[in-house]
Amino acid sequence: MQPFLYQKHLENIGDYDVIVCGGGPAGYCAAVQAARLGAKTALIEQYGVLGGVITSGGNPEIGLFYAHGRQIISGIGWETVTRLAAEGFAKIPDFSPGIHHSLMNVSVDPVMFGCLADEICREAGVELYFHHFLADAVVSDDGRKVKAIVVATKDGLKQISGKQFIDATGDGDLSVYTGAEYELGNPGNNELQPGTLRFYLTGYELAKIDQKQVEETFDQALQSGELLRHDFWSVDGSPYEIFRSHGNNINHIVLNGADSKSRSDAELEGRKSVARILKWAKRYVKGAEQIAITACAPEVAVRESRRICCDHYITAQEYISGEKYPDSVCYSYYPIDLHKVGDKSLHNIFLENGVVPTIPLGAMLVKGKENLLAVGRCIYGDRLANSAYRVKASCMAMGQAAGAAAAIAREENLRVIDLEQLKDTLEKEHAIVPR
Repeated sequence: MQPFLYQKHLENIGDYDVIVCGGGPAGYCAAVQAARLGAKTALIEQYGVLGGVITSGGNPEIGLFYAHGRQIISGIGWETVTRLAAEGFAKIPDFSPGIHHSLMNVSVDPVMFGCLADEICREAGVELYFHHFLADAVVSDDGRKVKAIVVATKDGLKQISGKQFIDATGDGDLSVYTGAEYELGNPGNNELQPGTLRFYLTGYELAKIDQKQVEETFDQALQSGELLRHDFWSVDGSPYEIFRSHGNNINHIVLNGADSKSRSDAELEGRKSVARILKWAKRYVKGAEQIAITACAPEVAVRESRRICCDHYITAQEYISGEKYPDSVCYSYYPIDLHKVGDKSLHNIFLENGVVPTIPLGAMLVKGKENLLAVGRCIYGDRLANSAYRVKASCMAMGQAAGAAAAIAREENLRVIDLEQLKDTLEKEHAIVPR
C-alpha cells in the first residue's frame, strides 16, 4: 500500500518545566530530583509501574553503590533502597573491600519498590503519566530545541509540552524522534548484547538434584534439539546453576531493543526458551518432577541498544582508568561486562583497586539540542564502557544529576548552566559528586 499523509491537531494535555520520558532507575531519579528543586515535572511511563528493569524487567538487584569499601553513589537511589530495607523489603549486603561485585547488589522486593517509587514521586510533586507510550517529538524549525512530545494514550494521540526534556527511555527513543544521531553496535558490525527473560523456579530441593545427572541430560537435550545453546548462556559453567539460581538470569535472547520487529521476535523466543528449560527439567532431571515457575518477567530485558551522540564520548580506557572530567557529575562502578552471542558469552575487564570511574555531564548533553539530556544506558560511549555504566545504581546517579541540571536550566540552554552550582545542588540533595 502506498504511504499516505496523516495529519491531526493534537490536544495539549500538560505544560511542564521538565518532562522525563521513561520511569526506570534513571528516569525515576531524574523526575524526583527535578521536582524537589521546584520544577513542575512530568514523568512519562509506557507501563503501569516505575522501576524499569527492576520491576517490569524482572531483575530486582541494584548495584553498585559502593566501591573499594566506600560509598560512591547515594542520593535518591540510596534513599529508596534504605527506606525499603527499613521496612524489611530490601537486603543491604556487606560492602567490605575484596567482596566480589556480584555479591554487592542490593536486593529489593520489586512490587514494594514500585509502591515506594510511586510514594516518593507523589511526595516530590511529580505528575505521573502511566500507560503513555512515547510516539514522537515536536522540535523547533532549526531542530535545536524540543518543544513537546507526542504520546499514545487510551484516549488517542496527545501532546505534552515542556521547557527541558530528559530521555530516560533506555533505547534513546526520544532523542531519535528529535532527529539526534546515535550509534548501534560497532562500525560495520551491528551485533548487540543479547537480552534475558528473567524467570524464577520452585518445586524442588537443591540437595536432591544431582549435578552430574543434570549435566548429562542437558547435553543430551542439546544434541536432540530439545534445548538450544542460548537457553543457558554460561557456556563455561555447569547447567546445575539453573537450579542453584532458581532459573534467574540464565538465558541469552538475541534482539535489537531499538527495533520493534526484533523485540517481538525476542518475546516469542524468550517464552519458548523458558518453556524448553521447564519441560527438560520436568522430564529428565531427577528430583525436579514438580518443578514450576513462581514468576516470569513480562518482557525480555534489554542490555544494549542505541547510544545517543552527545558532547562527550566515554571510552573504555577512560572508564577503566577512572578519568575525572571537569564536568563529572556522578560516579559509576562496575566492571566491563559485555555479554556476547554464541560460545564466547561474556567479556570482563575488572577495575584495579582504588579506581572509581566518573560520568561527565557532556556524555548526557545530546548533540545539537539545547534542552535535551540522555540518561541511563543510552548515554554516549563505546560498547565496552556502555556495558559497565549501564547498571542500575549508576543510572540512578546519572538520572539525579540530569534532573538537577534540567531544573537549574529551566528555559536556558543546558550548556550555559553553572557546573559548580550544579555540583553544590547535588551535594545538598545528598548525592556524591566527584570533585
